[in-house]
Amino acid sequence: MPAARDILGDLLRNFYGTFGMPEEGPPPGCDVTAMLGHNGVAEAELSTLRAALSDDTVLRQFRTCRKVIEDLATRLTGEELLRELCGIPVPQNGFEQLSSGVFWFALASSLDSRQEGLPVTPLDEIVRLPVPIKIQMTIHGSLVLRLYVALVYMREGVLNDLIRESAKAGGQCSAQVSKLLNSDYVRRVRNALSHGSFSAGMAGLVFRDDHGVIVATPGFLNWLCTWLALIQLQALAASARAPHAA
Repeated sequence: MPAARDILGDLLRNFYGTFGMPEEGPPPGCDVTAMLGHNGVAEAELSTLRAALSDDTVLRQFRTCRKVIEDLATRLTGEELLRELCGIPVPQNGFEQLSSGVFWFALASSLDSRQEGLPVTPLDEIVRLPVPIKIQMTIHGSLVLRLYVALVYMREGVLNDLIRESAKAGGQCSAQVSKLLNSDYVRRVRNALSHGSFSAGMAGLVFRDDHGVIVATPGFLNWLCTWLALIQLQALAASARAPHAA
């Protein structure tokens, strides 16, 4: 008798293989359907993942965004952006705004802390949750706060002005940063965050806007946050050296 097909596992592997990072998601041979049962996942969740896989617009926007990040991943490991931004004047309160954003971003990152492999939260003595749910909620919470600081708070402040002026002056790395921050994929995530139209899902965070739904995996969002953090840090370092605008 042939083995039953792992419908849930195949869907998740397909989704993570398309939108996720290497080794993210259930590995081959892991029978997710047998573990969770046919009723273990709401049909709405499955429909959302199927819709994401069939949405050519989202897939194109995701691939464009990913290509820009791959280019920046090489550029940001050096000091190209720092050198470009050092010559751009900053407003009198520019350093304070940037340092606040960097500090808040770092605080949000620290929320995903572990003790002996388990997450530590302020509610541990009050609310007892199953470990898988607790881990998922901790990861998602840290990502939401980091993305909000980077894409909503810092995107409209001094950082955006510095990047724009540097790109206009011919900074190639700055131009790529601007391309990332203004890409359709990132813009849609930012709009969903600013309007509160997002939620946690089985495979990641679900962002909704007037154009539909984006489902982003924790691995990809964490990778995005890594480079957003470096952009913020190099802008902060540059603002400490740059002249003040009149």
